[in-house]
Amino acid sequence: MTTIVERKLTAYDFMRCLFATLAKNKRSIINKTALVKEIYGFREHLQQTSDTCISLFDDIEFRTGIDNSIVSYDINNGISNLQTFGVVGKLNPTYEKLFIYLTEQEADDILSNYAPEVKTAIATLANQFVTGD
Repeated sequence: MTTIVERKLTAYDFMRCLFATLAKNKRSIINKTALVKEIYGFREHLQQTSDTCISLFDDIEFRTGIDNSIVSYDINNGISNLQTFGVVGKLNPTYEKLFIYLTEQEADDILSNYAPEVKTAIATLANQFVTGD
């Protein structure tokens, strides 16, 4: 197993680690619209409070609309790739809920590929979904 430490964390890696962390926390349904907004808010919070883990977002671009909506094609692409591999899915293409299809063992296997500081930062973000909405 290789640990992701020195190479740049891609948007796909970020989403894969997030979904594995959510699965470990027994969270299996996520609102896709809220997901992008929460990730954006987390990035903004980190930029204001800490200079550590900012590299988590090197491969993720966000765009804000005139109606204050927040989108990220990088996150959407990462989700699409994870859907291809069966990690997440939707019951209906127009349904905004994502279902995480990872067992605890699969989540452990995924998380074993990430450095402790990445897992800690992602766990902080994931906690917003575990305790929220």
